[in-house]
Formats: sequence, C-alpha cells, structure tokens
Amino acid sequence: MLVALDEKNELIYAHSLKEVAEEKSHYYCPNCKESVFLKKGSLKIAHFSHFNQTNCSSFSEGETREHLEGKQLLYEWFTKQGLICQLEAYLPDLNQRPDILVWINKTDAVAIEFQCSSLPMKRMIERTVGYKSKGYDVFWIVGSQFKLDGKITAFQRLFIYSNDKIKSSLFFLNVAKKTLYSYSNIQQQNATQRIVYDKCLVKLDKFTLVDVPVLIKKLSAKRREKESETAAKSNELIQSHHYLNQGRMYQTPELISFQKYIYCRGDSLISLPKEVYLKVTDQVMIKTLPHFWKYILLKWLSKKTIDSVITLKQLDEQINEMIDNKEIIFYEMPLISLEEQKKPLYSYVRLLVKVAILEEKNSEQWILKRKAYYYKNEQEKITSFSKELSLWK
Repeated sequence: MLVALDEKNELIYAHSLKEVAEEKSHYYCPNCKESVFLKKGSLKIAHFSHFNQTNCSSFSEGETREHLEGKQLLYEWFTKQGLICQLEAYLPDLNQRPDILVWINKTDAVAIEFQCSSLPMKRMIERTVGYKSKGYDVFWIVGSQFKLDGKITAFQRLFIYSNDKIKSSLFFLNVAKKTLYSYSNIQQQNATQRIVYDKCLVKLDKFTLVDVPVLIKKLSAKRREKESETAAKSNELIQSHHYLNQGRMYQTPELISFQKYIYCRGDSLISLPKEVYLKVTDQVMIKTLPHFWKYILLKWLSKKTIDSVITLKQLDEQINEMIDNKEIIFYEMPLISLEEQKKPLYSYVRLLVKVAILEEKNSEQWILKRKAYYYKNEQEKITSFSKELSLWK
C-alpha cells in the first residue's frame, strides 16, 4: 500500500517519508487499523506493509513493483494537472478501494484501477458494477501482462471502452517508459480473427489529459487514410470464404454449429450470399460467429416482399429476439452498454443499403429492394468474389 494512517489518524504517503527519520513513528492500515511499517528499497518504491500475515480485505501483501510504481506514476500525473486525487481512497459504501480516486469537479469522482495481474472475471465485473451503482465512473488501465498483440482474449475485452467519444479502446500503461498507450478503434477481421487498431502513445512527462483525445483523433485520421489506399489490394470476401472452409476442415465447434444451422434451412457454406461476408465494425464486441448473425438477419429480410418497408422498431424487435434465442451472444464487457454492443448490427443494415439490398427511406425506415443471391456452386461464387473489391474500410 502507498498510504497509511499516522499517530494523528491522518493519511500519510509513503513516498513523502524519509527512511531513518521515520523509523520510530507508528503507522496503521487505513482499513484494518493494524500496524504497518515503511519499506524502502532498491527493488520497489516506498510502500507500507503489514507486520504479520493479514486477512485485510482492502490491501493484499506482495503487490508487484509494476503495480506500486504505476499507481504512483498516475497519481503524480493527475496531481500535476491540478486535479484533486487520492491514492487508495476507501469507499465505505462499496467496501472498495480504487487505486486512485480523481475528482473531476466538486461532486463527481472517477475511480482509476491499474490492473497488472489476473483477476477473476466475476470480480472485475462486480467492482465495475459496484462503482457505477454508487455514481462513480470507473476507468481501468492494464499493465504489461495484458498489452495487445495480434489476438485479443476474453479477459482483455473486459477492459475495452466504447461510446460516442471513444471507439473500442483499451488503455495500457508502460511503467518503465512512463508512457500511456491507447489502442483505439479495435477491429476484428472476419477471415483470421486477428485484430487491428490505431495505436497512440502519450508520454506522461510531456502531455496532459487534454492532449490525449486530440492525439488519438489525429492518429485515427492518419490510419483511415492509410487503409483507404490499401483497401483495393485485399479481397475480404475470398479470405472470409476460405476461413469458413478451413473451419469446416478442422471441425471448429462454432463453424460446425453454424453449418448445421444453415443445412437445416436448405443452405450450405457454398450457397451463402456475399452479404454474409461483409466486414462490420466493432465485431470485437460480439462472440457469435459474424457470418452466423448476418445470415439470420438476411433470412429475416428474405421473408418480406420486395418494396416492403422495414422499420427501426421491427429491426429492434428482431435483434432482441436473436438475443433472447442466443442466436447472437455478446462478450462480457462491463464498460460497454448493451445498446453500444448492438450497434454493429445497425452498421450491418447500413452496409445492406450500400450493396442495394435496402434503400434508406429515412433514419428509421428502409425499403427492401432486392433479396440476397445464394450461389449454386463453388466456381460461381469464387468468380463473383474475384470481381469484387472491398466495399468497406
């Protein structure tokens, strides 16, 4: 722990104490009130530790060097910007102690959690829901163990944010380099399930909080420009088709489930229309195979007559029915609302407008102009796909 109570029952910060001069002083755990002692060494920054093995519910022994230094680094960064914040502040109504509590104004506070080690998924969700239930915003930052690479785990997804201002973002703190990384606009590819993202780094000794969103926005613009130049060089349709065939060969469980579902409806992997393969943004939030839920939506549309009107209310009802039937399953992502997780399905509807299956009448109504074409054989499908360039970014 980085804070303790002194003999006057006042909070004292470990980094503010001198080694020898404070040896005769007595310090106490802010939670269990048991005696603690100051530890200063070459391996870890100054911190307090219980004298004996403890059952203290708020502070665990053996915090890693990364966790201790990361908390201190973030605390100093917030403080330098004139924000009122407290290390390891105890919240009695929750019986929780965030790493840092930052007041953004006189009444609103944000709980900052720096997660460096594995945590039971259930516990992370409980902590997040707990903060929100008492009116606290919560902001999780991950440590080196959870830095993104080409794949993303279910655990990493727990810490992803997405709203109107931040698009599918994960924040990682490199303590050694004193750098905060933002992995934003995280997208999962249909064909390989690998992820791509915009990466922005913020040197904590050079940039303020105000700079962060500006830097992310600039980087994202550059990435989109770069992607638009290379979009025509790839054929996502063929790659995605090969991905399904490969899953069939290796008997991938989710692919076998999908295959059985479409067979029962008179279709096969060969007959699937190209609209099933269209790449949708924010698929990273959906656990269900992307081809699966798109197929269901297309089948729903195919039951309607040409030139019939589809309303937003009807679409909402269909999506909710798919959720109830577990035909679409979302990842556990407590930092993202269900409404935000459903957005990829609405994005898919906009893609169907782009490929002329639907025509937009207004923001809440569409007209069915044609139905998806189902292929008769593999050669016809590959020939058709080869003529297609990416219709999206």
